[in-house]
Amino acid sequence: MIGPYEITDPRTLPCEFCDQVAAGRVMVELYGGSLMVCMSCYELLRNNSRKPYSKAMDKFSMRACGYHITAKMARLRR
Repeated sequence: MIGPYEITDPRTLPCEFCDQVAAGRVMVELYGGSLMVCMSCYELLRNNSRKPYSKAMDKFSMRACGYHITAKMARLRR
């Protein structure tokens, strides 16, 4: 555990959101999909989780789920 984060994968691997190599990744589950992300991407996704039309959420949903998220789907899956 590092600070407030529970490290899900302690290995040094690329972040599935920004593709940067990170020492320790955290699993983020939103809108029915999940990604293993670095700490900075975790903060970005946490801050934008209630903004389904933001670029960050669109990128997350395309990488994790394979489709663009809509406001209706975001309300249903929260």
